[in-house]
Amino acid sequence: MIEKAYAKINLTLEIIGKKDNFHMLESIVVPVNIYDTLKFEKHDEDIVLSNVEIKDNNIYKAIALFKETYGIKDNVKITLNKKIPIGYGVGGSSADLSATLRGLNKLFNVNAPIEELEDLANALGSDTLFSLHNKRVFIYGRGDKIKFLDEGEKLKFILIYPKTQLLTKDVFKAYALNKKNNYVGFLNRSMEFILKNLKNDLLDAACSLSDDLKDLYNKLKDNNLDTNLTGSGPALFIVNPTEEEINKVKEILKDKIKYEITEEK
Repeated sequence: MIEKAYAKINLTLEIIGKKDNFHMLESIVVPVNIYDTLKFEKHDEDIVLSNVEIKDNNIYKAIALFKETYGIKDNVKITLNKKIPIGYGVGGSSADLSATLRGLNKLFNVNAPIEELEDLANALGSDTLFSLHNKRVFIYGRGDKIKFLDEGEKLKFILIYPKTQLLTKDVFKAYALNKKNNYVGFLNRSMEFILKNLKNDLLDAACSLSDDLKDLYNKLKDNNLDTNLTGSGPALFIVNPTEEEINKVKEILKDKIKYEITEEK
């Protein structure tokens, strides 16, 4: 049995405060057609095999939580084929955790409604609730609350991976909350408004940690490319690019920096 774990792009990300040492945020998030695949089989022990090395793979935590919650005694072998780049802010870890919950739910014939899995998803981390559903949403709180949005026409993207990687905790540590964020508020806004006002309050923090990211971002912007940061970065994206813009990006990157052309799931 196979489950797909989809990457995500934060169209917007606004930090609105801090509570209990957690940053409170609001973000419009969409799933995109870049995904890991997880194969589930019953086994004599719990084991996760991966095509790339992942230290302290969190999938084991999802297995343990699910089995404890539903009193499962059987074991599982999960074979992970990872395609989502690690350390770029596109939600690969959260996607794998949520796919694990969905897969175990089917494998062990628990057949719990997806809404019942939401508490488990939130217990495993931020963005995991979004990845459980893989729909266009407005997330808020610590990323543990969502509101579903009208799907509308699917968006297209160039997703760019700078020659650097960032840890989410380091980006938030570098972020200094101030009133100059110019809060917009994107809930109940039209997609036309959202696309005209894309913003990410973590951009300056991410750029402060990487000259490579800052230089690439500025170069793309200097070439009149409406470039944005997704999540805590460092991945950058351009939404609904024209052929001219795609060619311009290719010329700037010169096959030295990886990129993908994809669309909303």
